[in-house]
Amino acid sequence: MTTIRDVAELAGVSIATISRVLNNKGKVSEETADRVRAIVKELDYVYVKQPLKPRRAEMKPQGVFAIILPTLSNPYFSELLDIVEQEVQYLGRSLLVYNSRGEMQRELSLLTICKQQKIDGLFIVPSSSKPEHIALLNQQPFPVVSLTQLHAELTSVAVDHAEGGAQVAEHLTSMGHTQIGYLGPADEAEQKFTGFRNKLSDLRIPLPAERIIDTPDVSAPELSARFSAYLDQHAVLPFSAIFVFNDVSAQLVIEVLQSRGYRVPEDVLVVGFDNTLIAQVMNISSVAQPIKEIGRLGFQEMMRLIEHNELENDTHHLILSPRLVLRNSSVKLIKRVL
Repeated sequence: MTTIRDVAELAGVSIATISRVLNNKGKVSEETADRVRAIVKELDYVYVKQPLKPRRAEMKPQGVFAIILPTLSNPYFSELLDIVEQEVQYLGRSLLVYNSRGEMQRELSLLTICKQQKIDGLFIVPSSSKPEHIALLNQQPFPVVSLTQLHAELTSVAVDHAEGGAQVAEHLTSMGHTQIGYLGPADEAEQKFTGFRNKLSDLRIPLPAERIIDTPDVSAPELSARFSAYLDQHAVLPFSAIFVFNDVSAQLVIEVLQSRGYRVPEDVLVVGFDNTLIAQVMNISSVAQPIKEIGRLGFQEMMRLIEHNELENDTHHLILSPRLVLRNSSVKLIKRVL
């Protein structure tokens, strides 16, 4: 009986190429495709399409997805949730929504719940970038897509955070600022910070430790308390402009500054990240993330993983471009220059 290997040897191509021709999938030249079909006919080879192997585990589709977010109070994540939910409902499926509160242990418990619910796939904004945690996410019995964060071992859709930070640095220096501060996570895993710091370095603008307020993504009262404590230690504000790692925190920074008698942006300029409704209402310059594209592309990647039964190590990384939206920062500083 003729086998697919016989066809491949006679055609002088790989078995994978024969499979692509017979399944009408993948890129194969017309010349090669015609030669393969002629040999299939000549050998009277009958191709029987094999059923797809299940991805990682024998699981029947339930029509249920899940999403784990670090918070639901940030408008940015609320908008992301809305987009993903729309995409899920469009196909008549359901979405389970979980809040990790940015706690890794809580996230691990939610993963157990997801397994118990036998979900088809998980969208997640991981609470930790530690390699062991990301590896654990990659070992789940369902496909996992990381949204807003890029991770080498996970299919991810996110904006280029480093480029966003660099755009802020370029803007502030172009407006004449040399005393520049930063508030947010200040480690190498935070690409907004590294992109901001590295661009300032390229522009020969110092960013000393004194002007770096290392603040993780904590609760609003705690962030306000930390920033207030920082101001207590400085009789004179050591910066004329500050980059804050998200809009929610930027709002809190502005509120604390104003409570101390500082005028924003006359005395100090605040730039945020995410370009949420907060930035729009408070007239804050902010880096815009294409949130609709992130949500929709994330869902497309999820369906690719499910429908094409992709292997564990077949990960895609979709990196989108950020855009700095200028509001009070450009107008006020242009007036100063004049």
